[in-house]
Amino acid sequence: MDVNTVFTVPKDRQEVTIYLDRGVVLRGEIFLDMFSGDLSVHQKVSAFFEGASEFFPIKLTAAGDTEFVNKSNIGVVEVNIPVEQDAEYFSLRLLHRVPVTAILRHGDEISGELMAEVPREKNRLSDCLNTPQRFISVRDGAKIHYINKSAIRKVLHGKHPEGDLQFLSAT
Repeated sequence: MDVNTVFTVPKDRQEVTIYLDRGVVLRGEIFLDMFSGDLSVHQKVSAFFEGASEFFPIKLTAAGDTEFVNKSNIGVVEVNIPVEQDAEYFSLRLLHRVPVTAILRHGDEISGELMAEVPREKNRLSDCLNTPQRFISVRDGAKIHYINKSAIRKVLHGKHPEGDLQFLSAT
């Protein structure tokens, strides 16, 4: 191992709030340097939580310490998205958006637009929920919630004023 890489500080970071089981909340930064610069921030965060490694480091905001978290214990990861970074956060790929309310095992609800990068022929809510990924993405205003499917009790289809399903470019 190169001695210089041991002391390298990752530059590509994302602030997150992670809700674990039993009400534990962690606020800090995850490190996204391992992903291609060609991906949007949303794609990098999604790939980060879908990756094969079970544990990942988070640098805690309050203490400055780094802890390693087991992905299996994550219920929800919340990311704030400033409006001015909206175009940067998402890719230019077509995102299917479906209005939903996710009801979690412990009773909390998250309402917003389920976002899925799926082909048009796989645009039903059931198709978007049954992708092989471990997490779904729900946008609620200026926040994205990456929800562990194992933390969801059920998902309700919501009504959108412009129709039930939208095909929108992410920008």
